[in-house]
Amino acid sequence: MAKAQPVKGLDPCAPAAHNARLIALQRLEELYSWSQAADDPRDTLHQHHLRIAVKRLRYTLELFQEMLPQECHAVLAELEQLQEELGRLHDHDVLIALLKGILIGQDVADEVAETASLLQALGEPPPAVQESLRHLLPRLLQEREVHFFTFRQHWRELEARHFRQELQALLRS
Repeated sequence: MAKAQPVKGLDPCAPAAHNARLIALQRLEELYSWSQAADDPRDTLHQHHLRIAVKRLRYTLELFQEMLPQECHAVLAELEQLQEELGRLHDHDVLIALLKGILIGQDVADEVAETASLLQALGEPPPAVQESLRHLLPRLLQEREVHFFTFRQHWRELEARHFRQELQALLRS
């Protein structure tokens, strides 16, 4: 998993609001370092990293909301929605990897490695269960496409309104 980058320029003698803004700006930049994942539906690893980055920024803004401009509160709803959209994608990625592992013995990808221990524990299901899972897999793949489209549309709307620059300006004011 992508680690949070250290925040440079923090000053223990500075007002807390100053440091809060620096931390939030750093978390915003980390979020946008994964933004290419919004263009490729197959880039599940970077979508997961983007979800984690969204979560870090959201929690940073929530933690320091009393010290940040009031307008930052509206940003929290957008971040929560992004986090939920990306969470649905990741949930589907994990489940799809698990089903592929069960049905075709496909190696579990690094980005969903948490399913490896589940595969071991489950063993091979009975034929009737396998047949049901074969019918479930295409539906999950289709649902994932819909979830990705929803996320991508939301991301593009944020880009069109210059969300990044908007938040940067709020945090620098």
